[in-house]
Amino acid sequence: MIISAKDIVKRYRKIESKGLFKKKYHEVLAVNNINLDIKLNDHIGLVGLNGSGKSTLIKMILGILKPSQGEITTFGRDPIKYRQENAMKIGIVFGQRSQLRWDLPPMDTFLLNREIYKIPQAVFEERLAKLVKLLDAEEFLHQPVRTLSLGQRMKAEIIAALIHNPDLIILDEPTIGLDIVTKNSIVKFLNTLHDKTIIFTSHDLDEVEKVCSRVVILNKGVKVFDEGVKALENTDAPTTIEFSSPDSFEKISQIIKNIQVVSQERYKVENIKKDDVKGILSLITQKINIEHIEVKRLKLEYLLEQIAKRGTIHES
Repeated sequence: MIISAKDIVKRYRKIESKGLFKKKYHEVLAVNNINLDIKLNDHIGLVGLNGSGKSTLIKMILGILKPSQGEITTFGRDPIKYRQENAMKIGIVFGQRSQLRWDLPPMDTFLLNREIYKIPQAVFEERLAKLVKLLDAEEFLHQPVRTLSLGQRMKAEIIAALIHNPDLIILDEPTIGLDIVTKNSIVKFLNTLHDKTIIFTSHDLDEVEKVCSRVVILNKGVKVFDEGVKALENTDAPTTIEFSSPDSFEKISQIIKNIQVVSQERYKVENIKKDDVKGILSLITQKINIEHIEVKRLKLEYLLEQIAKRGTIHES
């Protein structure tokens, strides 16, 4: 077992008020009685809205935080006591934090990591060449990081995290803010890592389903769902289409039913069923002058709502 968590709880004390001589605190449960087993080569999607406990759980897996209750092991040992040893077997990519040196090219970070992880030169060169080819990263390896696009930087982050050939890869919102082409490129690459254990954290269920075989959903620190991705295939989450147009409301309302005004020249249609999305999109794009259009499918929010109604926890 790569990771085993038994009844783990993490509490924080949060300042409620500050008196003249004494502070008042109240307790916050960030993670509440979670059990989780992750086996070798599992690809797990760890999903939840902001404040669900994803980051706290990851920090306990890494040995950065200690559980208030319960037991957790990473590679069969205490992640705090063996944090340094475990770090040699883990690669981490944070979507909003970088390990790259801003004014230096990515290659300098790769070379530094070669020294840190004591990778033989021949092994380093072979591994780097493979990663660069798979991620199509050759053209920007020697450019300063500050000159790279967000997509290029994220590809460089992935190479830096994998150059020491880790057994466990933790990807924390790695595609946030990326364009669809770059997202698809990274997803395609991740699907080649059959011999790695992956934890992919996100709030985008559709993206997680492309990478992972199992999904774990957290809500307010509680595990509310733990099943294979096939259990989500028939989830008909409602879709919202939002667009801006110089056309009048009168004209638009004659073409699209249930249209709502968001602001001046901005409109939306909510609660669209999956089978109706293409038809409504065709109507909008063919008969209305569009300046900008956005399709949102709040699958996670919908699923959490359905789980709350059932009042049950699903586990594989």
